[in-house]
Parts: sequence; structure tokens; C-alpha cells
Amino acid sequence: MGIGRVARAPDDVVWDPARSMLDGRSLEGFDAVVHLAGEPIDGRWTRAKKGRILESRVTTTRLLATTLSRLQSPPTVVVSASAIGIYGHRGDEYLSEDSEPGQGFLADVCLQWESAAAAFATPLTRLAVARTGVVLTPLGGALKKLLLPIRLGLGGPMGGGKQWWSWITLDDHIRAILHLLDTEVEGPVNLVSPNPLQNRDLTQEVARALGRSAFIPVPAVVLRLALGEMAEDLLLASCRLRPQRLEDSGFRFGDPDIAVALANLFNRSG
Repeated sequence: MGIGRVARAPDDVVWDPARSMLDGRSLEGFDAVVHLAGEPIDGRWTRAKKGRILESRVTTTRLLATTLSRLQSPPTVVVSASAIGIYGHRGDEYLSEDSEPGQGFLADVCLQWESAAAAFATPLTRLAVARTGVVLTPLGGALKKLLLPIRLGLGGPMGGGKQWWSWITLDDHIRAILHLLDTEVEGPVNLVSPNPLQNRDLTQEVARALGRSAFIPVPAVVLRLALGEMAEDLLLASCRLRPQRLEDSGFRFGDPDIAVALANLFNRSG
């Protein structure tokens, strides 16, 4: 099922939450639902952009939960997305799923998002909430944005570079979601590598994997001027996480080491 796009296959269901409720008949009989919809969070956060970020997560989640509640045969499991932004900026503190939420726009969005997702949990449906970290893939996201300046010799740490980035490769992210479908894990789950890195170290590892150097820092003031609140909440925020519930439930990471992970990613991307 897709949101806000054209159908790509005869059995593809497209839903525009702004116009209508989802037709529950299209979901009747499914064993599982994975809900990942949401407005991208890159770019400057204008008032309109922030509204789309919030509504695209909370409204779709509420409507989908209402639809599933009306099914004769609801799914036995729902994996609903959230993000590690719920913890806010926490410095060097080691965090787990039991840690308290933080402050800031992203933390508030994630709290409302997870509150809406709570309606998925019923006596017939198990709910796992996937708190996703920085997903590494050369095809998009944070890693793709790092590649061009580093390849040009213009890359470097953001701000002071001491902020912790809790990352996970795209392959491990997909495997983790499949793991949540197949195990009895409930509630919030940190989808991050067991080895978080400070921004300066992650940047150096990317540069090393590319055979480049990355010693030109991007001052925090420049990021704040260029990107405003997004820089403060996303690029400069420090979030040092443990994937405690993933590991306790028997999940084994394919790419826990950043050097090996980047080598694999760049080899696959050519």
C-alpha cells in the first residue's frame, strides 16, 4: 500500500489520508501491517513543513488504527514507525527504550506519533514501535548527503562533531523490521547499531572508506543559519542509544561495525 502516489501494480492500494478514510476491505485478512508513512524531515523546517511532518505521521496513524479496529480479521501484528528523535538531545548519556523522552520538536512529534500508534494494540494485535536511527545507505538519507562534500575534499564534522549519531544500515533496518514481525517483541524498540559513533568519527570513517580526507568542519552557527531548527534537533543533537530490546530478543546485526558496514555499502553501490 502506498500513500500519496500512483498505483504501481494491479494489487497496489493507494490511499490519500487528506481525502478519505482507508477502505478496510483492502486490508481484510492480512497477517501483518508495517506502517512507515511520513513526510521527509530534511530541509528547513518552515511552519508549513513542520505541520506536514506532524500531520503526515499522526493523522495517518490514527486513520489506519481506526480502519484496522473495524476489520473482522485484524492483523496479528503491527510494526509502526517512530524515531530516535523522541529522546531529544542527551549528550553522552547512554539511552535505552526505558529512558524518558526528551525535549524539542522531533521529540514532541514522536510522542504524538506513538500515542496515536497505541491504538493498534488490542487483545488480537501485537504492536511493536520501531524507533529508527540514522539509516545508512548511499541511495539516500544522511549518508548520501555526506558523500559529495567528502568526495570533493570539503567534508568534515558538523558543529563540534562530538554529538552521538546512532546509526543502522538499511539492510539491518529491514532485517530488524522482519524480526519484529516474527518475534513476540512489544512496545518501543530502538532500531540502531550496538555501536553508536560521534559525528566526527562517523565522518572520518566515511572519508576513509572513500579514500578521502574530511577535516573541514561545518560550524554549528552555519548549520543553524542555513537550516534553523532542523539543524538543532537533527544534525547537532546527541543521541547515544542501545538496541536493548532487539538484542534481548535474539536479533543479530549483519553490519554492527561501521568500517565493514561502509565497505559493504560502497561495494554494493558500485
